[in-house]
Order: sequence, then structure tokens, then C-alpha cells
Amino acid sequence: MENLGKYFLDLREQRGLSYARILEDIRIPERQIRALEENRLFELGHYGFVKALVYNYARYLEADLDAVMREFFVLMPDNTKREFIAQRIEKEKKIMLSTNFLWTLGIAIFVAILGSILLYSHRQGWLQAPDFFSRDTKEIAAEKTPEPDPQKPDTLRQRMRLLSESIPAENSSARVVNRSVSLRDTTDYIGAIMGESPVNVPIN
Repeated sequence: MENLGKYFLDLREQRGLSYARILEDIRIPERQIRALEENRLFELGHYGFVKALVYNYARYLEADLDAVMREFFVLMPDNTKREFIAQRIEKEKKIMLSTNFLWTLGIAIFVAILGSILLYSHRQGWLQAPDFFSRDTKEIAAEKTPEPDPQKPDTLRQRMRLLSESIPAENSSARVVNRSVSLRDTTDYIGAIMGESPVNVPIN
């Protein structure tokens, strides 16, 4: 085999395979097939990828795999291997804030707002204590009930005494009862109602 690319081209044309059909069958795009047929193997990428691509395409075309791989090692020997470097996808840096930090920030803002409101209210005098909580000591002393003067007679007692003195002595003596004499009730109420009866028993 003198030319690997021409060998692939001849096999494809003999079998009447279009690029669209190959893409549908083994998912190899037209750009890569053209690069294989023109021996531009180094443009296809990493050594391992190109080797797998050549092997799969040769097997699809039912080519002589041993001859194809020998020619491949001539065109792309082992010493052409390059260290594979994975492509790094740079992600956008996002600032991630924890839930605890957000809660702390919210509480701090709330406390600052509340403190400013209280400070403003204090400066405006809205937080002053009411008058009934801050009365003068003299007013409290004046409201205290004065203690009764022992030299000054009580008005109520004095009135009661005058009342008792105004009652005549006759009425008071008539109402006095000699408690040493016990009163006895000797009236026979039952006998007066029922009349004489042997059943009646004298009370006394």
C-alpha cells in the first residue's frame, strides 16, 4: 500500500458510499473523512483519537486492517504521540453566599433600622415617661391622708354623744329592763281555742 488516503478513497467509491451515508452509519463527519483520504492525519487531533478513527473507518470499508495499521504507523509513528491535555472548560465564577451569612446580614440590618428608630424617638422626646410615673415628691406628700389629731375630738363621736344627750331621761328609764326578773308566759293558748279537755295538761 503506497498511499493510505487513496486506498480509503478507492474503497469508498467502489462501494458507492456517500459522506452522508457514512455519517449516518458510523457518525464520522465529512471533514474527517476528507482528511483521511488526503493523508492529513495530524489535523484530526490526538494520536489515540486518530488511530481509533482510522481503525473504525477501515473496518467499516472492510479493508485489510493489518495493512492499514502498518501504513498508519508509517505516517504517524509512536514518537509523534503528544501528551493528551484535557480541554478545560472555564466556568463563570459565582459568588456563593451561605444561608447563615444571609440570615446574619438580615438580622444586622433589622437591628440597625430598629436602633435608628429608637434613637430618633428618644431625641424627639417620644420616649419620655408619663406624668403619673414622675410626680413631684411634694405632690405625693400632699395627697397622703393626714393622721388624726389626738387633741381634736372625732366629729362622728361628737355627734353621737350629742344625740344620746338629747334623748329625755324618762324614755331612757322606761326602756331599761330589769334583767334579774325572768318573765314567764302562763297563757294557755291551746285551752282557749279547744276548750276544756281531759287531754289538756297544764303548762305550769
